[in-house]
Amino acid sequence: MERDDVQLIHNILSGDDEAFSTLVRKYQKSVHALAWRKIGDFHYAEEITQDTFLQAYEKLPTLKNRSQFAGWLYVITNNLCTDWLRKKRPAMQSLGDSSVKAIDKLTYERYILEQREREAGERRHELVKQLLEKLPESERTVVTLYYLGEMTTKEIGKFLGVSVNTITSRLQRARERLQASDERLINETLGGWQLSGNLLEDIMRQVADIKPVSPPTGKPLLPWMALGTATVLVILLLGVSHQYLSRFQRPYSFEAQSEPTIEIIEAPVVLETVAKPDVRNQIGRAATPGKNSSTGSQVSEEVSVPTASEGFPNIFTSNTVPEVTRFTLSNGIRVVNLHVENSTDVGIFSYLPLGLGTDGKAKPYWSHLINHLTVRTAGPIDFRTSNAETMVDNIRLDFMGNTDTWTRGLEQHAKWLSGLPFSAETLTEERPRVLSQFDSIEANLATHKLAQVAWNQVFRHGETDIAMRKDIQSAQLSELQEYRDQHLVQADRVLLCVIGGVDPETLKDTMEKQFGAISLTEKTLPRPTVPPEIAKDQNATWDINVTHYMETYPVPRPENEDYPALYIASVLLRLACIQDTLLKEWTGGIFCGVDLLTPEEIYLYITASLKPDADIEKVKQRIRQLMNPLKEPENNTQVPMIAQGLSMEFSAPPDMKTLMQYKPENVPENLMFLQLGVSWGTIEYQYGSNLSHLASAFANVSATDVSNVVNRYLTAERRMTLLLTPQAVVNPQAQ
Repeated sequence: MERDDVQLIHNILSGDDEAFSTLVRKYQKSVHALAWRKIGDFHYAEEITQDTFLQAYEKLPTLKNRSQFAGWLYVITNNLCTDWLRKKRPAMQSLGDSSVKAIDKLTYERYILEQREREAGERRHELVKQLLEKLPESERTVVTLYYLGEMTTKEIGKFLGVSVNTITSRLQRARERLQASDERLINETLGGWQLSGNLLEDIMRQVADIKPVSPPTGKPLLPWMALGTATVLVILLLGVSHQYLSRFQRPYSFEAQSEPTIEIIEAPVVLETVAKPDVRNQIGRAATPGKNSSTGSQVSEEVSVPTASEGFPNIFTSNTVPEVTRFTLSNGIRVVNLHVENSTDVGIFSYLPLGLGTDGKAKPYWSHLINHLTVRTAGPIDFRTSNAETMVDNIRLDFMGNTDTWTRGLEQHAKWLSGLPFSAETLTEERPRVLSQFDSIEANLATHKLAQVAWNQVFRHGETDIAMRKDIQSAQLSELQEYRDQHLVQADRVLLCVIGGVDPETLKDTMEKQFGAISLTEKTLPRPTVPPEIAKDQNATWDINVTHYMETYPVPRPENEDYPALYIASVLLRLACIQDTLLKEWTGGIFCGVDLLTPEEIYLYITASLKPDADIEKVKQRIRQLMNPLKEPENNTQVPMIAQGLSMEFSAPPDMKTLMQYKPENVPENLMFLQLGVSWGTIEYQYGSNLSHLASAFANVSATDVSNVVNRYLTAERRMTLLLTPQAVVNPQAQ
């Protein structure tokens, strides 16, 4: 049985080079397959394979999350291939270059035979490359890793950073596109290739002369870094403790085509690995992997993320701290500005109160469809600058520009907020895009936000049969526009966050001109219609082909003295759940937070999508087992560091130098910058005037405080559970 990567890395860093040879044997075919896929030459792919492992060995001490070694190796390989392609491709030695002396070593007959075999092999390889070129990029990579890399679907999923279900579906789609004879040729050609026998020997010989590079020691260690996990850094530094930022991601289009869509994201915290494909509320692409949308665009599931920003020449080498100013426009719209001197980039984010957790009875997912329609009211969307996201308690609309284009961004936001009429044409275009997203969400077991939609219907409206597809399909234009007018732009519940280099006074004057005339009236969100006698434990069906489990606990509001300790308890529970090996086996993903917000109540929630053969009772039992230690103060040793980190997060944004020092390798600087704007806008929107109070309160939370609130609030008596199971027929076309 192969040793675990984490243990192997530990042994390597302890001086055991033989452990590294085990890692090379384990991954050499995978790396070679990927390199060949990228550059198209078997022999140069071997050179890149060798360089990949040498670089990995040298930089191994810098890998923070050792369980993500496979994804880290993918990033190194991809970068080396990119460098190779960028340089002048080495000239291939022609047959005529062979010296007479070399040919004389062979008999003429043997020479001719080898020549014919080589030429036949080259023809087969070229034919295989042509067959693979007919496949979409994502399927092409999976086929190459499967046949040439000799990897299982599970190993490919780990290597690429996507679910086994997604890999299986890509492989199946590729086989459907290929003829049986084509697949046999690919199998025979790629599967018959053998790496050079001395590759491992060459790598290990050079490893002996390499001294691994220790992690930099000059960086200021933030208090929470003692936790020893990159996950905690993300949670505390960029506000990922909120469900909104459950992972680092490119906030804008993944190589999008001209037609916009808004997508919904569900993915765990991932650092130090290749960027994973997301399904998010994003302007840019339809969310159905491998299928064409109504406009013919297609998801690119593997993303090449740039490693640096071109728009930040100076600020990230200084201790620049964004200057936070707040003001309110004459009509009541609140604005928070993060001014970063010398920055040429500008991000503008508006937060509006309609969300997935507040949809009306029998209107599940209407807020998301309204998000689609709203961003299209201003006309065609430039996916390079525009984005949108639907959250449990808000819709966020984004613009990414610079100091030359930011006024156009304000104009766009003003149109979005002014209530421009929806059109029948836009509804015709956007409805199928929303519906198409369900397929990808199901394939990736990414149903956490959909579960919050269903939770709202069950516990706020008494529904037990949730038909999201049907209710989106039947929604009428007049109903949707009336719903938008009633609930989207409400007095005292609209916030705009601006981050970048615009002068604050200029920004204030310009925003007043752009937004001051927008009329905000007193409105209310859809009221609950649930009967008062509803049971705490509910089963419901939905038209989603995934089984999903949620449990929620009502908790006090942020102004209550117990809220900070409950917040920290949710962070500890989230870390325990996402790192638990058993839950990883049984679930497609499991998350925890204290921000399931409705107009009536706030809930701490735990939500898990279940793999097809998972035992729900075992999942429930495991959640209880992970929660129980929090009830004893001696188990909560991480509390002081998390408390200090949260206090810092809620006090002020981090300075740019510190932010960039802890930037994961595959995350570009401008993404960190924009994600900071989204994060700060989120906590401003959620907590507003309570921010300074919470910052102070977090600093004083103790391990005993956390245990006390867990014992008082997270009890069986207060627990509300929801088990969602697929309806008998979800997709008639699949029957």
